[in-house]
Amino acid sequence: MIIKTVRLDWLFIFEVGAQGKYGCCVILPKGSEQEKQVSAAIYKAKATGIAAGKFTEANTKSVSFKQCLRDGDLEIETEERPKHYAKSMFFNASNKNQPGIVGADLNPLMDKEKAFSGCYFNIDVNFYAYNHPKGGKGIGAGLNHVMLVKEGERLDGRKSAEEAFKGLEVEGDLQ
Repeated sequence: MIIKTVRLDWLFIFEVGAQGKYGCCVILPKGSEQEKQVSAAIYKAKATGIAAGKFTEANTKSVSFKQCLRDGDLEIETEERPKHYAKSMFFNASNKNQPGIVGADLNPLMDKEKAFSGCYFNIDVNFYAYNHPKGGKGIGAGLNHVMLVKEGERLDGRKSAEEAFKGLEVEGDLQ
């Protein structure tokens, strides 16, 4: 499914992250069309998982059942997430394979400096049911492709090199 104009955090689309996968955290404003779209896709994935015998309806109500869509306000209260998750729902999407990465012009995006945590993207994700002997039961999100649509305020607090050195006078021959 395509989810339009969502903010991404913990962006690992050019290289693998700590989990050994490419991925990101997708932040959705509470009550938004994007949240409704994701909730419907998760509901469908649950129904598919039940029909395939991966788990039962009772399993989906258990505290051990892993829900991929989470409440940012609850995680801020427990200090698991930063303040920019307030009034938001979020989920992590990942893949062992690198996602396709394009700009709004549909050309491949190669410049890592243009796509950072805080930017807005259209994303291609799939929600799926799983039942792993060691990983439990739940609904996961696979990251297929991302399209950068606009810059946002950086969520990692990092400045660009231009901002860091703006107004600095350079001495010597390397000007």
